[in-house]
Amino acid sequence: MARFNANEVENYGGQGGGGFFSLKNDKDVATVRFMYDSINDIEGYAVHEVEIDGKKRYVNCLREYNQPLDDCPLCAAKSRVIAKLFVVLYDVESEEVKVWDRGKTFFSKLSSLCARYNPLVSTPFEIERNGKKGDTKTTYETYALDTDDITLDDLPEVQDVLGTIILDKSYEELEFFLDNGYFEEDVEQQAPPERNPRNDKRGSSRKEPANEAPAGRRRTPAAAPAPAEDKAPTSRPAGRRRTTGTSDKF
Repeated sequence: MARFNANEVENYGGQGGGGFFSLKNDKDVATVRFMYDSINDIEGYAVHEVEIDGKKRYVNCLREYNQPLDDCPLCAAKSRVIAKLFVVLYDVESEEVKVWDRGKTFFSKLSSLCARYNPLVSTPFEIERNGKKGDTKTTYETYALDTDDITLDDLPEVQDVLGTIILDKSYEELEFFLDNGYFEEDVEQQAPPERNPRNDKRGSSRKEPANEAPAGRRRTPAAAPAPAEDKAPTSRPAGRRRTTGTSDKF
């Protein structure tokens, strides 16, 4: 898994946006805490974007920037590497931990905040959106509020994004995906329960012995149809609108 810190950010390529935390409209505002003490706590991730069952997902890149392309099947297949930050926030109003999907340039913003507020988590910030919905030139401003004595120990535990937001796949699993367009384990999880004709008889209460091996089944691509039998400034500018703490999922 390719992770990088602020000093390594320029070694990685493109970037993207969106995420679980979002401000949808121009001048929307939310109060948050960045769940880090210093810039050393913040990691970036090198990922690929793939489509699974009609939905776009991030999957881990298996190589560091200075390793051969062949060390990652998706890199070898010329799939674009995206440098991402999944910024962990505590939404003060909803009292929930959220993830803000940002590009690598957001490292610079966080580095500036960490240099001024240490530990970073002890200062809540208002984040304001500047840009209408769908505007690709949208920017975000951060306004520091009063620093207090809140620490990371006072906030909920943070779940690792690797294995949740980012699919954590092995070399062999990525090769399988390139050959088939889906991950084998996803198909197994979605497969319907197997039928046992001996237990389908009306009024039958007999159960199949626990040590009897189930009949084999054919692997079905995830996209196939189901079988027929299964159905920074400190002052607050005027004119801002506060959001209700809703979030988007990708």
